[in-house]
Amino acid sequence: MSHLIPTIIVGGYLGAGKTSLINAFLRDPNGLRALVLVNDFGAINIDADLIENTNGDTIALTNGCACCSIGDSLLEAALDATAVAPPPDVVIVEASGVSQPARISDTLMGVGALAPATCLTVVNGARAARNAKDKFVGQLFRTQIASADFLALNRFDTSQKQAFLKSCPPLPVVGSIADAIGMEIRHKPTTEINAPSHDPEHEFHSTVVSQDAPITPQQFEIWINTLPPGVERLKGTVLTQDASGKTTFMSVSYVQGLIDVSVASSKQEADYGTIVVIARKGVESDVRFPVQGA
Repeated sequence: MSHLIPTIIVGGYLGAGKTSLINAFLRDPNGLRALVLVNDFGAINIDADLIENTNGDTIALTNGCACCSIGDSLLEAALDATAVAPPPDVVIVEASGVSQPARISDTLMGVGALAPATCLTVVNGARAARNAKDKFVGQLFRTQIASADFLALNRFDTSQKQAFLKSCPPLPVVGSIADAIGMEIRHKPTTEINAPSHDPEHEFHSTVVSQDAPITPQQFEIWINTLPPGVERLKGTVLTQDASGKTTFMSVSYVQGLIDVSVASSKQEADYGTIVVIARKGVESDVRFPVQGA
């Protein structure tokens, strides 16, 4: 019997920190040749000096790793990606923040080259208590944790971490993807998971908001602080221009009311004009840029 490729699904709700965890692994994969299946290359800020070449839907890295776009079908992408020779040492799937990792695991059972997938769920401590009780996303959030084999805890202080771990199944906590790869799975959920009967992804819509002209810093501040209710995630680069004519590219990340703004890197500047918004259906159409001088 041929060796099956270890497979890890990195799940967790929007803004949990999945991309940061994957990016950290790509910078130092411990000698492993990893294949990362992603929904969107733009979400993975791969260090420029790691990129060897790009070819269509695949980015090859200098350390032997590669990222491949899922496109329209995860199953098709996984079948194509694992048919290469030599095969990767490990396959990592970045799950959508509003997806159920257990369903992704079931889909990957159709790929003969892959071992049964394990799930690493990333949890954002700054929003864990709120998400668990939220009437719209609470059931999905709890399901993502219940279906996990490992947890990665992000933005938790000591008291938050203790309270959270008491409230969830006794799962191993890891600090990196490499830790999860190296650990033997000691826990599988034995109780029935109360998963949503519907597909949560159908309740959300992802769209790109285009910025055609710079806006003032004041307009930018008002815009990011007055996004309509129902916007769960926003990420991209915004161009501002002050009264003296000075322009600045600003990198912005918004997660359920938490705002992170910084001066953009040169790579982020290249993506200016494409702000990705994930919101409950019907809300995303309300997210528009102000017009300078209006």
